[in-house]
Amino acid sequence: DKYVRTLRSTLPANLTVQQFDVAANLIRERINLLLRNGAGGLVLVLGVLFLFLNSRVALWIAVGIPTAVLGALAVMLATGQSINMVSLFALIMMIGIVVDDAIVVGEHAVARHSAGLGAADAALSGAQRMMSPVFCASLTTIAAFIPVMMISGIIGEIIMAIPLVVVAVLIASLIECFLILPGHMRSALATHQGEVSEFRRRFNEIYDHFRDGFFRRFVEFCVKWRYGTLSGMLAALIVAIGLVAGGRVQFVFFPSPESDIIYANFTFAPGTTRARTNAMVTELDRALYAAESGLIEGGPGVVQVALGSIAVPVSSFGMSSSYGNHVGGMIVELTPSEDRQVRTTEMISAWRAEIKELPGLETLTIRARQGGPPGRDLDIRLYGGETASLKQAALETRDSIRRFNGVSDITDNLPWGKQELIFSVNERGRMLGFTNESVSRQVRNAFDGVIAHRFVRNDEEVAVRVQLPRDLITSATLRALYLRAPSGAEVPILQIVDLHTRRGFALIRRENAVREVSVTAEIDESVINPTELVAELEADVLPKIAKRHGIDFRFAGKAEEQGETLSDMSTGALAGLAMIYIVLAWVFASYTRPLVVMSIIPFAVVGAIFGHWLLGFDLTILSLVGLLGLSGIVVNDSIILVTSIDERYNGGDNLHVAIIDGARDRLRPVVLTSLTTIGGLLPLLSETSLQAQFLKPMALTIVFGLLATTILVLVVVPALIAIQEDVGSKIRLLSPKTGNK
Repeated sequence: DKYVRTLRSTLPANLTVQQFDVAANLIRERINLLLRNGAGGLVLVLGVLFLFLNSRVALWIAVGIPTAVLGALAVMLATGQSINMVSLFALIMMIGIVVDDAIVVGEHAVARHSAGLGAADAALSGAQRMMSPVFCASLTTIAAFIPVMMISGIIGEIIMAIPLVVVAVLIASLIECFLILPGHMRSALATHQGEVSEFRRRFNEIYDHFRDGFFRRFVEFCVKWRYGTLSGMLAALIVAIGLVAGGRVQFVFFPSPESDIIYANFTFAPGTTRARTNAMVTELDRALYAAESGLIEGGPGVVQVALGSIAVPVSSFGMSSSYGNHVGGMIVELTPSEDRQVRTTEMISAWRAEIKELPGLETLTIRARQGGPPGRDLDIRLYGGETASLKQAALETRDSIRRFNGVSDITDNLPWGKQELIFSVNERGRMLGFTNESVSRQVRNAFDGVIAHRFVRNDEEVAVRVQLPRDLITSATLRALYLRAPSGAEVPILQIVDLHTRRGFALIRRENAVREVSVTAEIDESVINPTELVAELEADVLPKIAKRHGIDFRFAGKAEEQGETLSDMSTGALAGLAMIYIVLAWVFASYTRPLVVMSIIPFAVVGAIFGHWLLGFDLTILSLVGLLGLSGIVVNDSIILVTSIDERYNGGDNLHVAIIDGARDRLRPVVLTSLTTIGGLLPLLSETSLQAQFLKPMALTIVFGLLATTILVLVVVPALIAIQEDVGSKIRLLSPKTGNK
């Protein structure tokens, strides 16, 4: 900025200099946005801690947050990660999760101290009794996020920071929880001798009344009617899946934040004059400001900078990437999206409507710059045939795509070239001994010349080429050309060949030595879903075109990236679930108990899908990443609950009593751990900034998934344990030997 200001002062009055497309401003804006939301989330997390726990205990639990964050930053530095939107989001997400371990240990220490143990014994008991379930819970969370590392490609690079931050934070949290927190808890419990405040006393009374009254009766009801409870939850799961299958909640692979940069590219036929191209750039400029005037209606302008270009495309996406006087374009920078009411898509539509296309214009595309994975919204590759067949297939594909609403800027990268003269030897020519090869050789020699003599001059070989003068290299000269027959006679070319004209191609592309043409388009996701469009084209439209022209097709761009990412994610999800099962089987020393604990995972999907539906969001790739992480987070509450029930049952309680009292005992830590995680993400979820919109689906998945599973863990898991016991009793009755054991 300082350099530009200094330079501007040295320029003449009619010349100025201005910064354009400054990426640092956008990065600074996004980081500040997340930092503001992170600070808000931290305040909510601390508020929840101080609401449910006494101030000294809450304070020492909160101390674990900066410890874990510093540990995560150290790991990011060691692994070469940067501070960006994704890594900052992961840190914000972990603000609420990082205190979960400390909450469980600290809450158990408080409960033991309230039961009569001394401060030191209570602190030690909290760490010892909760070490196994807490360590297991951390391992399952890590196992849930590690599969994200298996995602390859650009998407994997974008979201790689999430699992790295999660693993780093959890490791730091475990160290703080078991090596540092017990000492702090001993001090907090020993010095907490003051009189309980009226607020704390009243809050505890309300909480105890709710826990021992309504909540206990509700758990008893769900356990008594356990099969009905399970049926109700399965019905909710079916409804949630139906929302996706029925299109009420759609899937959009990777939504991009609204861009402030717009590219316009156009092409004429090769050979078009520079003046013609300049006239089109002038028309783009006129139409741009006319569109702006119609949209702002006297308000502040939205166009900051508009730069025209001739002979060089301003963006090669979807274009032929050819250069020359027939190519031109314009790049436009709008005011920041937060400072204007006019949306970028509205500006593009109005601009396109205002443009008066000049005669001879072949292609015109206008698109906003997109973030996320590279590639066009729709990119169809046609390959395997002759160039003419590929071009005809591309034109038919473009016409077919044009019938879908919400699809624009349809083009291909096989541009027409100049007119070509095509000859083939006729019957008379063949009788005289001519072939296509001999004719083409003589024509080439006439126009390109032939080496008549070579000699050495100054130790260098010099070739003498004989050819027609440049002003005679015309189609008229070709038509008047005489060719020498094998007999030695010279014959006019028009007597031995048939000539016809056709339009050639300015550029022919090959992929792995195979001719290929790309048909690309932009998709308005508010009008048509990209996944549904690709599915319809693949099932019906493209197979017919490919069969008609004897070619093959495939999808590239975002569709190709989506397929590879979802495949990697499916493999990773299976690996993650397998690792979670192994960890649980090791901790519980049982093959069936892990299935009860993991049974809560499908119901997390219910909350996530209903959350997207209620707030009007589409499922995205970040929603799926959130589901992977959520599968580990929600299992944590199940682990703590099942561990408590098993301890009571092994201690001599009747199973029914152990289930009810175990759920009652774990109500506070389960609710508290969920509320801290939700509180950490709530400010981001309520953020209205357009730049935060693409992160919201992941936050929404975790928040609504936890809201649903917090309730379900406390009622469904007890019901499932009772069902497990029912099944076990039936098996023991059918197997006397097992029963006697």
